[in-house]
Amino acid sequence: MHIQVRNWIKTVLEAHPQVLNIALSQRAKFEGWLKMELAAIAETEGAIGLQLEAPICGSKNFNRADIAFQIDNLRYVLELKTPNTNWRLTGVNSKTRPVTKNIQSIIDDIDKLRDCEDVGIVAFTLFPVPFGDRRWEEYIERISNKTGITISTTDCCTTVGVPLANGNKGEILICCFPV
Repeated sequence: MHIQVRNWIKTVLEAHPQVLNIALSQRAKFEGWLKMELAAIAETEGAIGLQLEAPICGSKNFNRADIAFQIDNLRYVLELKTPNTNWRLTGVNSKTRPVTKNIQSIIDDIDKLRDCEDVGIVAFTLFPVPFGDRRWEEYIERISNKTGITISTTDCCTTVGVPLANGNKGEILICCFPV
């Protein structure tokens, strides 16, 4: 299912290049917007019982997942993040962002889903990424090392190109994996 979720995110992102141009050029997070688009596509694809900010079954701390749904009698709980980077990119506002804190929030979501009785999925987009730049692999390795989860860059990650207003092109990494 994590591959399907990654494909849904890719479909949403590719359908909205102007929205992404705004987000990338200002390094503005877009988790709320993406969550709503993802929920809509999940229902279109047959998900039932869809809930936003759904309680995580079995959670001792009353944690909530961004999205929960059922497909084929399995309940999935999805944590979604849209962390931004501080890499320099022509056409993107230069702002210093605490990338370390953004990556830690992904690790925290993984920990939150570990006690889950349902099928946990973590999905995140990392942006802006200079076109063709693979430095993001270091973050995937860091997440894997800190959590003990093997995250294949081939099976769990893909990039989407985004044209920027100045004619340049950036990318957004989409990473999605089961917990």
